[in-house]
Parts: sequence; C-alpha cells; structure tokens
Amino acid sequence: MPEVIAWVLVLAVAAYACAGGTDYGAGFWDLLAGGAERGERPRRLIDHAMGPVWEVNNVWLIFVLVVMWTGFPTLFQAVFGALWLPLALAAVGLVLRGAGFALRKPVRRLAQRRVYGAVFALSSLVTPFFLGAVLGGIASGRVAVGTTASADAWANPTSVIAGLLAVAAAAFLGAVYLWMDTHGELESQTDADTQAGRAPGNTL
Repeated sequence: MPEVIAWVLVLAVAAYACAGGTDYGAGFWDLLAGGAERGERPRRLIDHAMGPVWEVNNVWLIFVLVVMWTGFPTLFQAVFGALWLPLALAAVGLVLRGAGFALRKPVRRLAQRRVYGAVFALSSLVTPFFLGAVLGGIASGRVAVGTTASADAWANPTSVIAGLLAVAAAAFLGAVYLWMDTHGELESQTDADTQAGRAPGNTL
C-alpha cells in the first residue's frame, strides 16, 4: 500500500510541475514582455491564455499536500519542520501572484497596473524557486526525521540549482503553452498585417 500511495504522490507532483510550471512560466514571460506599450499585446495574450486555468492548477498542489499528510505523516512533519521558511515564502508568493493577476486587469490607472503586474511577475519567479529549493533539500538528504529547521536544509548549492532549474523549466513550459494557445491568433494577425502592408506585430 505505501508503494501505491508513493506512486500517486509522484504522479501528482509531476502533474503540478507541468500544470503549475506552465502557469509560473507565463509570469516569467510577462516580466520580460517590455514596457506598457511594447508589452501590451503579449500581456493581453498571457491573460487570454491563463485566465481560464490559472486557479485550477493549484488544486494539484493541495492534492499533493493531502496525500503526503495522510499517507506519510512522518515525512510530512519532517519536511515542514525543516523547510518551513521556503515553504512559507512559496505560499506568500502564491497569494501575491494570484492577487496581482486578478487585480491588474480591472484597474484603469497605468501606475496601478504596473504595480499589480510586477507583483504577479516577480511572484511567478519566487514561488517556483522556493519550491525547487525544497525539492533540492529533500533530494540532497538534508531532511530527515527529527531534523530541525536550518538554513542549510534549503540554502545550499543543490537547493539553489534546483530552484533555478525549476524557474527555467517553468519558463520553457510557459513558452510552449502560450505558443500553442495563441499561435492561431498570432498567425491571423500576422497575415492581416502583411496584407495591409504593415510590419508584423510582436509575438511572444
């Protein structure tokens, strides 16, 4: 039975890495989209692509926590005891990210949109980095039953590299998803620009 639960946990983590990673990747490209004028179209496409799914992805994270808590309570206690700080920072990033994404669209003032957009984009980097750092700490054997919270459990070379890889993987997944979701619209716009004698618009 523990092996079955472990495989369910692995599959759930993989599902969250793909779905949630795509979500975070959209925020990464939002950060690099440019200023208000240059980045308006890419950000509009990001809102269009992520709007229907951005809340659903975190259901996988909740599922992972519930399975881990009920199936492996000792492991759950060890992980959250040793790595509570990066997990708390990731949770703060999740909240700020959702607030920034939800609030930047209805506001009209450019200054407010920039603030909410920056919160959304920066939180999209912070959250996967700390989640990756947690995985790096677990994978490097720095978390065990009875381990107390310490910076070495997550602020070590393995955790930092894992965090950066998580950000890079999210950026790649986000780029693929955004292209797949919007390439038809982009091709139509490019054809229209070409027929009108204009230079094709910027694409993601």
